[in-house]
Amino acid sequence: MINVFGELSRNVLTLIRKSYLKYPASFAYLFYDIIYYPELTDAYINMAGNDIVGFILIFNGLRCTAVHVIGNVSNPINYIPPSKCLDILVNAEPKLVNQLVSRLSRSGYVEQRKFLTMICSGSSFREFHVSDGYVIRRIMMKDLRELMRIKGEQGVQISEVEAIMRLLSPHWHYYGAFLNEELVSIATAYLKLPEIWIIGEVYTIPNHRNKGLAKAVTSAITKDAINSGAMAMLHVYEENQPAIQAYRRIGYVAIQQLIRIQYKS
Repeated sequence: MINVFGELSRNVLTLIRKSYLKYPASFAYLFYDIIYYPELTDAYINMAGNDIVGFILIFNGLRCTAVHVIGNVSNPINYIPPSKCLDILVNAEPKLVNQLVSRLSRSGYVEQRKFLTMICSGSSFREFHVSDGYVIRRIMMKDLRELMRIKGEQGVQISEVEAIMRLLSPHWHYYGAFLNEELVSIATAYLKLPEIWIIGEVYTIPNHRNKGLAKAVTSAITKDAINSGAMAMLHVYEENQPAIQAYRRIGYVAIQQLIRIQYKS
């Protein structure tokens, strides 16, 4: 395994970029974190000839250390730093999943669930609208307090400074469903590259659910991604069939299964 930052060179960056452009859904996080957040990122790549056949990505800028274990890698547990909270996405051999779960279970609580990666391109996208008085639009600075409120209801407390940074950042792209200026549903693109946007944080207040709002805000961001020339991507739990069906109706197709391992000590 090559330590990307220990042996960072133009050739290594060129290989990562080449892999990203060929397989954006698999390499977007690796490319994005190295380019924009190198001070928060550790990465290790496995080479076969001139091709990257696997990598371990570690991002230290979130409440939980985020880890991606992708492709042909060996002994990933040896590369993951000690942490009280880990959020690991794995697309690798089942034995590596078992190895991670076994080792982590010795020192804390581990939850393992299946994730689907879904993508949508211009050729498959079908825009979705809602009525009944709801307004779907970009979330702006004037909506700061509403954004902080709904994130709190979602179970994610964000500070005013963090909310402002997200709304001003070119890397975040929030949409919301509003009813009488109350923000009742949200989604965001939290990673934006020219070739791909990754959408997440989809949430609707309980008494406004089953009205298509999550599908509508996701559709709005997906449209912006496609209009920019990018494809859109998101992750969804495999057991969440209502969400999967909703995303399929606006043109998303499943391309990959991931295992999500969440660990707390």
